[in-house]
Amino acid sequence: MAEFTLPRNSRLTEGKTWAPPKGAQTTRAYRIYRWNPDDGANPRIDTYQVDTDDCGPMVLDALIWIKNNIDPTLTFRRSCREGVCGSCAMNIDGRNTLACTKHMGESMAP
Repeated sequence: MAEFTLPRNSRLTEGKTWAPPKGAQTTRAYRIYRWNPDDGANPRIDTYQVDTDDCGPMVLDALIWIKNNIDPTLTFRRSCREGVCGSCAMNIDGRNTLACTKHMGESMAP
């Protein structure tokens, strides 16, 4: 198991905010915690605008859409997409949740 420690005196900062995709009619903002243990920088929150008409209904679909269309450096685990393996478990809205079973329309912080 890997153990990570945040930099001393680290403070969460606002990261990059990506513009909504051109031509998108309906978008949803995703605020994603990003931290790279190799660069020594503070963790940040990047904000992405997802075209909800162009991706599937689950949070995992939105993450895949972000990786494919906006930021290829976004990294996450996934496998079965059916809520069986637990590979896509992550903290969503302060709760440990499977991204493949969490519908993006469910109560999510803006």
